[in-house]
Order: sequence, then C-alpha cells, then structure tokens
Amino acid sequence: MGTWARLAAGAAIIAGSMILAGGLEYVGQLKTRADLRAVADRIEQRIVSQTQVLASLRALLVADNLQYDLAQVRQYLALVSGDGLVSGMQGIGIAVRQESAKTEYALGRLREFYGASQRIWPETDQPERYPIVLLEPPDPRNRAAFGYDMYSEPVRRDAIDRAVRSGKSAATAPVKLMQEITPDKQVGFLIYTPVRLGGEGKAYGVVYAPYRVGDFMREVLSKPTDLGVAVRVTDKATGTLMLDADPHFRAALESFPIHVADREWEVGLAFRERPSPWRGSLAVIAAGLLVAYLTHRLLLQKERRMEAERSALHEREKAAELRALLLDESRHRLKNVIARMSAIARMSARQTGSKEEFEAALQRQLIALAAAQSVLDTGKTNGASLRDLILAELSSIGGRQDHVTLEGPHARLTENEAQAVGLVIHELLTNALKYGALSLNPSGSLHIRWTCADRLTVEWLEEGVFTFNEEAAGFGTKLLDTVIVRQLRGEYRREVGSGLFRQTIAWKPASPQASG
Repeated sequence: MGTWARLAAGAAIIAGSMILAGGLEYVGQLKTRADLRAVADRIEQRIVSQTQVLASLRALLVADNLQYDLAQVRQYLALVSGDGLVSGMQGIGIAVRQESAKTEYALGRLREFYGASQRIWPETDQPERYPIVLLEPPDPRNRAAFGYDMYSEPVRRDAIDRAVRSGKSAATAPVKLMQEITPDKQVGFLIYTPVRLGGEGKAYGVVYAPYRVGDFMREVLSKPTDLGVAVRVTDKATGTLMLDADPHFRAALESFPIHVADREWEVGLAFRERPSPWRGSLAVIAAGLLVAYLTHRLLLQKERRMEAERSALHEREKAAELRALLLDESRHRLKNVIARMSAIARMSARQTGSKEEFEAALQRQLIALAAAQSVLDTGKTNGASLRDLILAELSSIGGRQDHVTLEGPHARLTENEAQAVGLVIHELLTNALKYGALSLNPSGSLHIRWTCADRLTVEWLEEGVFTFNEEAAGFGTKLLDTVIVRQLRGEYRREVGSGLFRQTIAWKPASPQASG
C-alpha cells in the first residue's frame, strides 16, 4: 500500500471513528436519561402508595363510624409499617373540622389521646378550625404539632379546601412544618385526604401526612440500597426550590415532572458517578488514530478494543434493565399489598354488623394473609408449597389437631394463589375449630386431600360432624365465591350428609404442577 493510500485509509478510519464515537455518546446519553426516568417514577410511585395508605386509613375510620381510638390507629400503622409503606413520612395524623367557637370535641379527643395538658392553638380569625387531634408516632418533632390548627395558616388552608371540595387527596405548596424544632431545618409539605361520613355528608376532617423533603428523598433514593443519585426538587406552581443538589452535579441534572397528589414538582436527577476519561467515544477515537498510523498488527488491536467497548456497553444495558425490572417489581408488590388490604377491609365491613365483628373478621383475614406471606417469604420469589401453606395455617389457629390428616402430591402455588388459598384455608380451619370436626367433639376428624392434573383439586372432609352452622357457612360461602370463583376463576362444591361435611375446591393452576 502506497503512502497516499495509507493516508487516505488513515483519514477514513479517523473519520469513521469520530462518527462512531459520536453515536456511542448519543446512545449513552439516551440510556442515562431512561435510567433517571425510572428513578423519577420510583419517587412518584412512593407518593402514590403513601396516598393510598391515607385512603385506607380513611376507609377504616368511616367503616368504624368514626368511633376510633388511639390503639386502633396504632394497630393499623403497625401493619403498614411492616412492609415499609410509610418510609419517608414524618408521621400520619387526623385533624377534625370544628366551628371556631366550638372546639370541645376536638380538645376532648386530643386530651384523651395525649394527656390533659394539650391545647388547641393558635388564635384564628377563620370561622372554622382543623386542629390536629392525633399524630403518630409521638416523637419530639410530632409532639410539637399537637393541637395545631392547620386551617389558621393560608397555605395549609388552601390545600384543605381543595381536598374537601374535590373529595380527593391534595398537597400543599412548600411550607415550614411545626415539627422543625432543631437547627437542621428542611422545607416541608403535607398531603390531605378528606374524611366524610356517608360519602356526601359534611366533612368530618382530614387524615394527613407531613413530610420533610430532604428526609423523604433520602429514604426513597438510599434504602434499601443507595441508587447513587443527586436530586434537586422545585415546586412548579410557585417556583420554590424545595431541595438543592450538590453544586458539582447541577450541570448534569436531567429534569422530570412528577405529581404529588394534585400538585406538580420538577425533579432534577443526576448519577453521582463521575465519567471516566477513557469513555467509549474516546477509546474509539484513540483506536482509530492508532490504526491510522500503525501496522496491520495494530489493526488487530483496534478490533479487540472495539469488541471490549461493545461488551462493556452490553453489560451497562443489562445492569440498567435489571434496575428497571427491580423498580417495576417493587411498584407491583406495593400495589398488590394495598389492593389486597383494601379488599379485605371492604369485604369484612360488608359481612359484619358491628365494630367487634368487623375487628374480628378483619383480624382473622390479616392473620391468614400474614401466614401465607410467611410461607412465601421462605420460598422467596418461587411461590409456596400447598402442604407448607396448610401446615402454617394449622399452626396459626392452635386448637385440637391430632385428628387431622394431609394427603396429596407436591403442589407449587404462585404468590397470588398462595395468598388466596391461605385466606380460604384459614376460614375453613376456623369454622372447623368452632363448629366442626376440630371442636370439642371427640369423634371428629379432618382429612385434607388434593390432586394435581389439569386442575388442582382440594377435598376438605370433616367426619363425626353432627351439627352444621348455617351462619358460619354463609360467610364462608361468600368468602369462597370472592376468592376462589372470582380471583382464581375456579369452582366450589359443598356436601352435607349424616355425620360428615365435604367441601371441594378446584381451579386451573397458573403454572404446571408436578405430582409424585
């Protein structure tokens, strides 16, 4: 090859290398923005999930005809705290609507919950008040807000009015929280969900959550693992800077809009990892220069360098896809938990006639759900064994179990099937313990058999049963109709004979079953 030919080849290689470098740089920028978009979605989804927590608390208060006490609210918060649903909140509270001249009810509830020294403050020129009568947890920050009339402050009053008018959750503009009692000050905001009795009646008050923006972002972006992201938050309507990023990363921030109840934020995000001086584009250019001036031996080295770059790009893509998958799975699990708890509460409220019956029914179903979840946690993401699920439910109810036999092949349930079947098995076991083969009747026995073919069939046979409780059967039938027929699209049969009670449940499993 002549000198001019080598120069032409070298020039072509250099030009091609620069074009390829530019393409790689562009692809890298697109990938980075997609990864940051997934982080913005994670922030927004946390707010959505926590707004659903407030809606669930509202449903609990309304179902109880607003006759709640501190123990009930703490029991509910203990349930949602176990799955990390309230991580990032400063607290969860209740404020009741009162005429300004008539605050006896609010003051009575506040002192009932937190002691006779509590008061309602400050003075106001408004015709109404919304004083805080309950705020958990009662840490020093939250205690500073006990009795505070949020309607006396314009920013909070505007959000409360929007929530009451719309019947939906509303968020405040940036505010200073009453909880800011230390030198470490942060911008705050609050989300309000209105509470009405009977749906169309006059507002009873609001359930709400206060937030410190810095603490909230630290929880979302650093736990359970640090995503390595710098963040800047601006309230779009007011232009107020709520949280600023490290100056070193401001130029690299990518902006995304997210919704907080009925408000919109502008969130700037950037990865904190500094770019390497030997990025893909520079490596390709360097390889091109080497190829232009060196021998065929250096051409081979260039090819190896390009292959290494392609491999590195592929690994980055796989890592980003895994991160997006984990974020999607986290959102899916949170939605499922909220939806299932809400469904259990609604079903229990419809099937009971008093507060005590509602509490008992709700507690039974949550225990069954927890038992199924414990078995699922043991199996990680691979579902649960039907036998293990039944044994877990037997252990949870206590009572007489020496006349219980289990017979059936290995059967693996998906997470959805395990939670549904766990609710049913718990209800059947409870009824057998109260009225059937596991009660005080010494001759009673329970046989649970299952088979696996195209359908998974579970036969429940109680022998030595001489009475049959129609009331318990009625509730159980409704539960089975809701869970088996509607959720699993299966079928349920019941036979009552002389001295025996047989129930059969069958459905097409979501995954193939191995028998033997």
